[in-house]
Amino acid sequence: LLSDWTDEKPERVFAKLKKQSDYYNFNKRTLGDLIKDIRANGVRATARDRAAWGEMRMNPTDLADVGGATYTHLMNGVTPTGNWTGLFKSGERVRLRIINGSAMTYFDVRIPGLKMTVVAADGMPVHPVTVDEFRIATAETFDVIVEPSGQDAFTIFAQAMDRAAFAAGTLAVRDGLRAPVPSLDPR
Repeated sequence: LLSDWTDEKPERVFAKLKKQSDYYNFNKRTLGDLIKDIRANGVRATARDRAAWGEMRMNPTDLADVGGATYTHLMNGVTPTGNWTGLFKSGERVRLRIINGSAMTYFDVRIPGLKMTVVAADGMPVHPVTVDEFRIATAETFDVIVEPSGQDAFTIFAQAMDRAAFAAGTLAVRDGLRAPVPSLDPR
């Protein structure tokens, strides 16, 4: 179960977002971005792009209303440093049910070193598809089959779509093991 948590009162978060929709966006475009866009696309195209975003009253870098600066992302109720661990026997086929129980975070889920075969979506069987990574939206569920072998521990890594934070846990042959946790992908 993937989830997001904040110690900030929900009423306070909501009030901030009502006053300024990008309150928690710390990756806003800068003058440097404007210059780079003008060099790449020209003044007219850049002005047209900026005007379009302005008309929509949206910010193109605001991928999530609330991000990692406020949220802690959890796996089965455990923080990444807490290291939730699921046990397996080497060579065993393991079915994992990934549920996004977050308030609003979309996660990109992967297990470095393992292929995942998606066999169900939202409780319904699907034609099996093998993937390295998948995106899971709020309230979605995916069942995946993995066959861990060749090492004693694998990290289940679920990074937020805005790349501000992540949830992580471990598949291991015994408690106390931990595989390296990957760095967040660039935005």
